[in-house]
This record gives sequence, C-alpha cells and structure tokens, in this order.
Amino acid sequence: MCRMKKSSFFATLLAIAILTPTCKTARGFYLGHRNLHIVNWLENGEKLMARCWSKDGSLGTRIVKNKEEFKWKFYEKIFFGHTKLECDLEFNDQGQPRRGRFVVYDSKQMVRRRSCYQNCMWGVGVYGLYAFDEKDKKWDYEIPWPSTNRFESSAQ
Repeated sequence: MCRMKKSSFFATLLAIAILTPTCKTARGFYLGHRNLHIVNWLENGEKLMARCWSKDGSLGTRIVKNKEEFKWKFYEKIFFGHTKLECDLEFNDQGQPRRGRFVVYDSKQMVRRRSCYQNCMWGVGVYGLYAFDEKDKKWDYEIPWPSTNRFESSAQ
C-alpha cells in the first residue's frame, strides 16, 4: 500500500513538472496546440507573399493582403521530435522585391527574445519582423530584413 502511494505521488510530481512553465522560457512544456500568425503590416500597403513549411511538409503559399493574416495550428513534438517552422516572405518595395527566409518557430532554439506560449504572432513591416509578447501584451521589433537572402519566387 505504501509503495502505491509513493508511485502515485511521483507520478503527480512528474505531471506538474511537465505542465508547469519553466523560468527559462515562457513556453514551458505546453501540451495543447499552438497558433502561428503572420500578419501583413507593410506600411506601403503592398501584399505579402508567405510560403511556409516544416520538415513534415508545406503549409502552403499565401498572398496576404494588408492588415490580414496567414495562420495555422500545430502541435509541438515534445518528447521525441523537433518542431521547426520556416517561411519565405516577399513583398514589393518601391518596385524592388524584398525577400527573406525566417525561422518563425523552433522548439530547440530561441528565434525571438521572448518565447511564445500558445500564440506565436509575427507582424511583417517594411523594416522587418515584429513579435507579439504574450506576457507584456506588446509588440517588439525582432528581425530586420536580410539583404543577401535569395530564393526562387513563385509570386507574380
């Protein structure tokens, strides 16, 4: 009887440890789905081409109008995997294409100053990407547009 109480106690402790966010990241071991949002904030009013993928496959290519978003849900592979989402982003800046490849989520590496918890929100502007901080409820400038990134574009 005593052995059963001990194993139940340790199982409860393990569950609490897994479900409680750590101090190191705001995510902790969140087991629900996450939402990733790419919002077009381009000040010049241009459309944004967003092509996103993970190692499991393509999430599609979208033409995102100004003030609209491209979003999807995903589940992080907690114990035996690695969740990494990347996007090629492109827009027209005064007649010249501006392009970049961005890691928008990575379960093994920090890609932004503060981790996202349930909602990973990115705003795309002419100067770069802004990340929403769920804790402070504010947007922070995170990543400038790369100047030497090149990839084949399918957007016309």
